[in-house]
Amino acid sequence: MAVTSSAPIDIGDLVTEFGGDAPHSLTEYYRGGSLVPNITANNGVPTSGAISLTDFFGATDTQTTGDYTITIGSSIIGLGVSVTGFDANGQVGSFGSISTNTIDFSGFDVTIGGVYATSSQLRFYVTSHVDNSGWISMTLGGTTYNRTDASYSQANSSSFGGNYTLWSWSASNAIGSSGTITVSWLG
Repeated sequence: MAVTSSAPIDIGDLVTEFGGDAPHSLTEYYRGGSLVPNITANNGVPTSGAISLTDFFGATDTQTTGDYTITIGSSIIGLGVSVTGFDANGQVGSFGSISTNTIDFSGFDVTIGGVYATSSQLRFYVTSHVDNSGWISMTLGGTTYNRTDASYSQANSSSFGGNYTLWSWSASNAIGSSGTITVSWLG
């Protein structure tokens, strides 16, 4: 969602988008502060000094990681299950690679352990225990997978490099067998 891009606008629009504690003041909504992310969509919002409601036209709390590139690798796990994508801590060794292995949303700062697919599932895991929150969706090769549609689990396993959090979706062959694929996250 985003703040309206035209008048009328009031401080309630900012509260709806960014939160904050009453009594509200425009100065709690500087870009890069605790409420308004310092992202391109919010470039009109000042980081200090004079601030006006009209600075917030189109501003948003939604953040995206930008595009990451997965160089697709493959492996066999478990009972001969073929997997493709990227896994830094694979059960039988790592495979594939990703252009950047961290996600830095406000409150969702994680190391990506893997994004890979079997013939019936898509899996995304991070190498720490995190809550089932902090991000909205993952877009892989143009298909969006909502976090709320995924099964979610936390565990500790040497196969995943120690502590991990895993999201899995039912998806058939979500990643090709070679080449590259683009992935991004929306928070």
